[in-house]
Amino acid sequence: MVASITCRRATLKDIPLLASHHRQMFEEMRAIGDDNTPQENCCGPVQVSTGFPLQLAGSSATQTPPDFGRLEEVMAQKLTQLMPDNSCAAWIADSNGKPVASGAVTFISTVPVPEDPTLEVGFLHSVFTEKSFRAQGIASTLLDHILDHCRSRGICRVQLHASTVGRSVYQKKGFQPLDNVMLRWL
Repeated sequence: MVASITCRRATLKDIPLLASHHRQMFEEMRAIGDDNTPQENCCGPVQVSTGFPLQLAGSSATQTPPDFGRLEEVMAQKLTQLMPDNSCAAWIADSNGKPVASGAVTFISTVPVPEDPTLEVGFLHSVFTEKSFRAQGIASTLLDHILDHCRSRGICRVQLHASTVGRSVYQKKGFQPLDNVMLRWL
């Protein structure tokens, strides 16, 4: 059964929820599988040596396991800093007044390209739906609100790091994978 869902623009009062959803998203993506490796890493090439610590690809440096508490804390700080001036905007999906999903976009200064001579892109992030509410179109509805907001700001490019689970949702909304994106950890 599909729940009755309403979407609303997040306010500063929603920051603890947004930061918690961000944390839960990464906790799920980084859960350790049966083979003792993280299930997924959408944000860069992290390799696992023999268990922990994690080793960054292309580097001899090691990294300790993720500190999800610190991640949540820093995300709350980011939202507190960027939401008041609309550098970051977030939406929450509610079911009967209870928040069940959220997603956000941060606007980033970039360089113009021939197809888009503007200087700003939207970076979509932190799209999360509670497990019992998944596969009901809620993330898709949140994306509609976020993309409409981007269009209203004159944003032509929206990018993201997609989880394996989320790729099909984004592709249905017209997102396309790029083969030429590269990343280096320093």
